[in-house]
Amino acid sequence: MGEFQNEVKYPSYLFFPLPVNAMKKIYLFPILIVLLILSACASPGDIETPTSAPAELPTALPTATLVPTATALPPVGILLAPTGANPELVDFVIESVTDFVADSGIRFQVLQSLTVDSFERETVQWVVALPPAANLNELVAASAQTRFLTVGIQGLDSAPNLSMIAPDGPRLDHQGFVAGYIAAMITTDWRVGVISIAESIAEGDARNAFLTGVEFYCGMCAPTYPPYIEYPLYVEAAGSAGAAEWQSAADILLSRGVETVYVVPGAGDENLLRYLANSGVKIIGGAVHPEDIADAWVATLDFSPSQAFLDFWPDFVAGQDGQTIDVPLSMIYINDDLLSIGRQRLVREVIADVLAGYIDLGTNPAP
Repeated sequence: MGEFQNEVKYPSYLFFPLPVNAMKKIYLFPILIVLLILSACASPGDIETPTSAPAELPTALPTATLVPTATALPPVGILLAPTGANPELVDFVIESVTDFVADSGIRFQVLQSLTVDSFERETVQWVVALPPAANLNELVAASAQTRFLTVGIQGLDSAPNLSMIAPDGPRLDHQGFVAGYIAAMITTDWRVGVISIAESIAEGDARNAFLTGVEFYCGMCAPTYPPYIEYPLYVEAAGSAGAAEWQSAADILLSRGVETVYVVPGAGDENLLRYLANSGVKIIGGAVHPEDIADAWVATLDFSPSQAFLDFWPDFVAGQDGQTIDVPLSMIYINDDLLSIGRQRLVREVIADVLAGYIDLGTNPAP
């Protein structure tokens, strides 16, 4: 028996020959299936993705660089305080104008010198000048748009843009008159005198006004008790006199019973003042007294340019120009034991009348 005894016999009509082309297709079909499977399994990273060219960004066009515009500086106010200026007056002016400068928005400078060129570089609104400032006539003439105010500077030409405080110096005739009035008021029998400087016009006016001030208070001033001397008296010496000469002048007054003396500014020195005080004399002066003679010092009759400046400053900043202002006389360092409060009130009334021009001082001061 064979291996396949049960082999089935199929009819021959079930088997027929295939065409050649059909056979090729049958052979190619499995290959295509394999290729499709391989392509499906391929990694996505292996497939090259087409990339588009990067978009070209717009190029920024250059812009013009802005050049900052120069800002105009505010106008400036100047205090001209040269070397040698009174430091107390300098400080006072600075303090006085500070509030105005802050409120007005202008700049403020303190300078020791000024030239015409300075006004070409800056817009100068005003200048306050203190002695010993120089070349002011030139500056005032060359800077017509700038307003000037001087304090105690002499020899200036008048100008529409210039105001002057005490252009002729202190009025010593005012001081002398008030000193005479005080001396007569506080002295028994009006035994008073003055020590002055010879050959000096201003000091001569002070001496003459002192004599007038005494008579203004006491009239004939005839003493009730001896010595019967016609008061007031005066003595003088040269401005260059030494201590011995001034002491000799004082001795003349002392020998005639003088009890109160007015010492004109510039006459003698502190040694003279101490000599008078040690001799029992009451003293009226125009300067600060030494502390060791305070008991003999009646009062100081002072010219205050500071007060004159303070009084005129509001008018100046308001636009007043071309003004001339005298420095007012003030009474300071008062000894209440020698000049009572009531008498001080009377003296201040007389000072006000003198400043107002109501009293003839018996002098001819320069206009």
